[in-house]
Amino acid sequence: MKPFLPRFLAACTLALASSCALAQDGNSADELIQAGLSSLKQIDENRAGEIWDTASAFVKTRFPKAEFVANTQRSRQTVGVVARRDWASVTRIRYLDDSTGIPAGLYANVDFATRLTNDKTVFEKVSFRLEPNGWRLTGYIPRENQ
Repeated sequence: MKPFLPRFLAACTLALASSCALAQDGNSADELIQAGLSSLKQIDENRAGEIWDTASAFVKTRFPKAEFVANTQRSRQTVGVVARRDWASVTRIRYLDDSTGIPAGLYANVDFATRLTNDKTVFEKVSFRLEPNGWRLTGYIPRENQ
C-alpha cells in the first residue's frame, strides 16, 4: 500500500498542475465567467473608462476612449436595475485571419441572463480576446431577446 500513495500523490499533483496550466492558457470557462462578471460590475458602476484602459489593443485603436465610454454607458442604460445575473453560455471562437475585419486570435463571448428588479429578464453579452496578458474586453451588448 505504501508504494501506491506516493504515486497517487504525484498523479494528483500533476493533474492539478495541468489544470492550472490550462487556466493560464485561457481554456477555463470559469476564468471567462469571472472576467465577464467583473466587467459587468465595472459597467454597472459607471467605470467604462477603466474597462477601456485594459481593453483589447484593437478596440483602443478603433474607438477613442470617450466614444467607448459613451457607447457603453448608453448601452447599459437600456438594461435597468439588476437583481441577479446568471451565466447562460460561454462560446469560444478562433479567427484565423483578419478577413472579417477582426484581428486573428482566440475570442470568447460570455452571455448572461440578467434578472432585473422589475422581474424582467434581459441578456448581456460580454466579449473578450485572449492576449498575452490574459482575456481583454472587446465588447458589451445588452439585448431583450436571447
